[in-house]
Amino acid sequence: MKIMGTEIQTISDELDAMMIAMDGDDDQAIMQITGQADSNSKPQMGLPRLNINYKEETDDGVPLKRGTWSVWNGKAMVYADAVQMQPLLRMYEWSVWDQEEGKFSSKSIQKPKLAGEFPDSTGGNKCGRLSKEEVDAMSQDDPRALLSKSVKCNQVIYGILNAATATYAGGDAAPVENMPFVAYFKGSGFIPVSNFIQHDLTVKKVLMHKSVIELTTEKKKNGGVIYWVPNLAFVKEASYGDDEKALSKKFHETVKGSNEAVFAEYKAAQKATATAEDINLSARLSDVPLAG
Repeated sequence: MKIMGTEIQTISDELDAMMIAMDGDDDQAIMQITGQADSNSKPQMGLPRLNINYKEETDDGVPLKRGTWSVWNGKAMVYADAVQMQPLLRMYEWSVWDQEEGKFSSKSIQKPKLAGEFPDSTGGNKCGRLSKEEVDAMSQDDPRALLSKSVKCNQVIYGILNAATATYAGGDAAPVENMPFVAYFKGSGFIPVSNFIQHDLTVKKVLMHKSVIELTTEKKKNGGVIYWVPNLAFVKEASYGDDEKALSKKFHETVKGSNEAVFAEYKAAQKATATAEDINLSARLSDVPLAG
């Protein structure tokens, strides 16, 4: 049940914010508050997300270099051949991307290890990802096997990003300094990140959250498909003081909130499935004659 008092308070806060924006002649803020601003004019996100750029040009037609790193700096996308990150948290997540809808059709909770169950938003485990043994036991056209192939395992990195040479699309300097960020490494990007953390950090007893790591990219080609994979190199040891600890806590809270949302969807989907099964069972039983 909705709490009307809370909604009224929210509206009051919005009105107060509108008056502050008007008093300060902040046109952009006024447009955002009143709904005039284009909701698609900037990425809708929580944390800035680091990606490898595959676009050849911006929406305005400005040419872009493919294979560079890109991230939203709060105003626009910026690009750099090399960035440096301090990973404060690594999580794993399973997901299925719906290309037509342009969104995830299923996402699992995030966990620090790959072992165990991963409840997902559609009421299943690992978004339908099956083990090799399970797939081998099925026919190639089994819908479950086809779904399993579309499921990706994401290595999710939360950390601090620096990019001294970053520029806007037009070439103007736009250095990134100590920016909290998130990056999802999957597919061809999963193994390079996993191998680096295991062999260059873990085996050498180097703590991930006390490391500065440089990220570049390497161009690959598979038939007619061109893609880029991340290259990682250890730069130096990083400090992990009060600021980094506070940010780590915020990252943990972000993951916890995301997991709670996914698990709520998981329970709702489970309940819907159980209800449908109960209805089907009831229908079948209604056709069974009572014992006399």
